[in-house]
Amino acid sequence: MRRRQFVAAAGVLFTTLACASRDDGQLRARAARDGAVRVIVTLAIPGPQPPPEDAIRDAQERLIGALRGTRYVDLRRFRSLPQLALTAGPDALEILLTSPQVAAVAADSLAQPMAPGSR
Repeated sequence: MRRRQFVAAAGVLFTTLACASRDDGQLRARAARDGAVRVIVTLAIPGPQPPPEDAIRDAQERLIGALRGTRYVDLRRFRSLPQLALTAGPDALEILLTSPQVAAVAADSLAQPMAPGSR
């Protein structure tokens, strides 16, 4: 069961990295137009991969500290994935896009559900 969870978590992480916005301008434009944009942030954590939970927690805390004083809401932390999900205002988004603590920033959007038996 734990192996299956790890494989699923790794799939989410690699999918997010593969789908990460190459055009930061689109995210910036959406944040400016709408006042905020929902994103998934993949943290840059050196060391063994996948990183241990304490390393993930520490990296999340450092990044949240860097966001202090900016506009963001709906923060969601993941215990075993080096990621955060949040709704970022233009100022918070700029920090996320330029931080060396961040490996990728991707728009968070709904995905099509898989039909039963389509695996």
